[in-house]
Amino acid sequence: MAAAVRSPSGRLAVAEAATHSFVAGAPGQELLDAGQAEAVLAGCGELLRRIHRTRPSVLPEDAQSTNKVLVHGDFGPNNVLLDPGTCKVTAVVDWEFAHLGHPVEDLAWCEWIVRTHHPAHRVALGHFFRAYGGEVPSWPARRAAMLTRCEEMRQFCDRWEPNGPGVRLWQERAATTADWQE
Repeated sequence: MAAAVRSPSGRLAVAEAATHSFVAGAPGQELLDAGQAEAVLAGCGELLRRIHRTRPSVLPEDAQSTNKVLVHGDFGPNNVLLDPGTCKVTAVVDWEFAHLGHPVEDLAWCEWIVRTHHPAHRVALGHFFRAYGGEVPSWPARRAAMLTRCEEMRQFCDRWEPNGPGVRLWQERAATTADWQE
C-alpha cells in the first residue's frame, strides 16, 4: 500500500506502508490439539485450493505460461487462524516465503507440519487432501518436496550460523522425513 507523506523539505513523496489490524481466530495448531483436526485440516484444504486458484490477473504474466501458482511457502495449520466454532479460516499469516511455484510445495509442507508437530493427527490428512480437491501428488513427489524444503531451511540456517544448531536440526529433520512411509 502506498501513501503520500511530506518529506522534511515539505515535498510530497510516496512511501510504502503496511496496515495491521486484529483478526479474530484461533491458531490452527491449537484447534488441532483441541480435537478438531478433521475440521481444521478440511478448512486448510479448502483455503489452499482458493490460494492456488488465485486469478492470474493478480499474478505476474509469466505465471500463466509456466503453470505456476501462488505458493504460500510455509502453509499449514500453524499459519492459519480459524473461527473456533466453525473452523472457517479467518486469516493466513506469515507470507514471507510466498512465491510462484508448484502446488505440491504447499500440499507437502502442510503434510510435513502435521506429521512433524502433530503426528497423532496424521490420520486426518485425508480431510485436507479431499477438501483441496483435484489430484493429490504422489507420495514420492510430496516427500521429495518436503526434503527440498528441509534442505532450503538447512541452507538458510547455515547462512546465519554455519554448522550451528539450526543446521543440525534441519539435517535431523531431513533424515527423519526421508525415512517416512506414506
